[in-house]
Amino acid sequence: MDRNSIIGLSLIFLILIGFYFINQPTVEELERRKSELDSMNRARAVLIADSLAALPHSDSIPLVTQDGINKLDDSSKQAVLKSFGPFATYLNTKEESFVLENEKIKVNIQSKGGQVAAVQLKDYKRAKRDGDSVKSDLMLFENKDNQFSYTFTTIDGKIVKTSDLYFEAIKEGDKKLTMRIKTPDGIEFNQVYELKDNDYVLHYNIETKGFSKLLNRSNNYLVLNWELDMPLQEKAVQSEREKSTAYYSYLNGDLDYIGERKFKEEKLSAALHWLSFKQQYFNTTLIADHEAGFEDATVGSFEVKDDNYVKKLNAEMYLTLGGEDVEKIPMRFFFGPNHFKTLNKMDLGMEKLVPLGWAIFGWVNRWLVIPVFDWLGKYIMSFGIIILLLTLIVKVLLFPLVYKSYISTAKMRLLKPEMEEIKVKYAKEPQKLQMENMKLFRKAGVSPMGGCLPMLLQMPVLIALFQFFPNSFELRQQAFLWADDLSTYDSIWNFGKIPVIDFIYGDHVSLFTLLMTISTLVYTRLNNELSAMGDQMKYISYLMPIMFLGFFNKYASGLTYYYFLSNVITFSQQLIMRRFVDEKKLHEKIQENKKKPVKKSKFQERLENMAKERGIDPKKMKK
Repeated sequence: MDRNSIIGLSLIFLILIGFYFINQPTVEELERRKSELDSMNRARAVLIADSLAALPHSDSIPLVTQDGINKLDDSSKQAVLKSFGPFATYLNTKEESFVLENEKIKVNIQSKGGQVAAVQLKDYKRAKRDGDSVKSDLMLFENKDNQFSYTFTTIDGKIVKTSDLYFEAIKEGDKKLTMRIKTPDGIEFNQVYELKDNDYVLHYNIETKGFSKLLNRSNNYLVLNWELDMPLQEKAVQSEREKSTAYYSYLNGDLDYIGERKFKEEKLSAALHWLSFKQQYFNTTLIADHEAGFEDATVGSFEVKDDNYVKKLNAEMYLTLGGEDVEKIPMRFFFGPNHFKTLNKMDLGMEKLVPLGWAIFGWVNRWLVIPVFDWLGKYIMSFGIIILLLTLIVKVLLFPLVYKSYISTAKMRLLKPEMEEIKVKYAKEPQKLQMENMKLFRKAGVSPMGGCLPMLLQMPVLIALFQFFPNSFELRQQAFLWADDLSTYDSIWNFGKIPVIDFIYGDHVSLFTLLMTISTLVYTRLNNELSAMGDQMKYISYLMPIMFLGFFNKYASGLTYYYFLSNVITFSQQLIMRRFVDEKKLHEKIQENKKKPVKKSKFQERLENMAKERGIDPKKMKK
């Protein structure tokens, strides 16, 4: 670097330092700014408090009149005008509410903030609480549960929050409402709500006029702040908490979520298409119908101690304005159930809010279980009967595998005496013992895995149904026999919380879980009689159903009812097969197979051919 460059850089550095110190505020300026800030805070508190409830109020437009502002002392008045500028006349403590409704939902919108304050799903009820004689209306949220507002910064540095302002209401019939603030110089901020017939969607647009004059180019955006305390809707608070969280979809269609057991905030890497605050069976979702989506989003999940609530979820997102005089940002709210077909019709990937399981388990649920369930539901009202028929259908489809597994198990049992002889003969030679057993299996035409593979092929269906029943909206509040709700546990005795027992087993006795456990033990006994299982493994097989008793005691009764039916049908099939399968003929067939020359597998033939090509004697290779 030459001398001139060094001198130039030094001068620039000295100028920057001088500029910094010249622009430092004096002590007097700092005190004046502090005084202004204190006055603004006092003014906000005064205006939001009940003390201003008696201010003059217009019946047609909910505004604070200039006379109302004039009642403040001079410093507070100036602070209000400075803080809110042209929006100062929209400060009031008299709150009004307005209702939009259709056949599906009833939406309450309040003047303060112009936001949705409550949503009722008209077709559904909350689960009964202790002391309730009837089920109450299902409110997705109400009172102060939902806080939804925008923040923007004006060109002269004023920070305005819509949650501080009282909007003018312009209602058009029962299904459209515009919440408006309009300054004397024609600047407008409108929140437009509209319902369609028989729909869970509330169309929602932000419409601005003159904001290009109001906002600085560097701050040409709205900051959306959304916080929702999700009220308990179901019977078991812990179960609902474990299935409630925030889901979000990026503009490219990728879906992600905060783990149900995690409490944290996440800064997202790309713009969102939609954000959903999802509970076990219902969700509140905001959808962006504009190309930019929700930018620079931060989404959080927080634990709550109040058992009347499930979780607290929040989000901060940015909506970019285009700098035009008149602008419109189209959005939609979805207030509705986590019903697979309903969400699938939205064509936004929202059906993924219903966890059907990953990979093959999800495919089984989507293309087999749900279609059969829906088809049966068209003709049968009782979901207990539907589960019974679904179980029969699944068992009929899997019967060829069950039959093959039974035959293979029976063959292994018939070979057990010969296997015992080999075991005694080669007790001290484990490798030789294994080779002789395999030789016996090949000669007899029996596969030791023949009984396992068919069972493994049934596992995707069993696991898929394990995922389906606790998340099936159709089962919610559907009663059957003694169970008043197949989507949660059935209880024939609530004995209360007892330390340790409550953690392991729970505070109640689920009859379907007991029946499932007993039927599993019966099935295990029958299976052990048919198999060649050792004594140690038999004891373990009896222990497993008892260990799972505590786990399933808290699970959906629809699932334990299904497993009970599945066990009953399975060991009924085994008893029938045991009666009709002639084991004497099966044993004779095994003996005939042993006399036949062992057919080489294609793999073995390839090995021998490779050996011949290399000049190796296959007979020596076998040795």
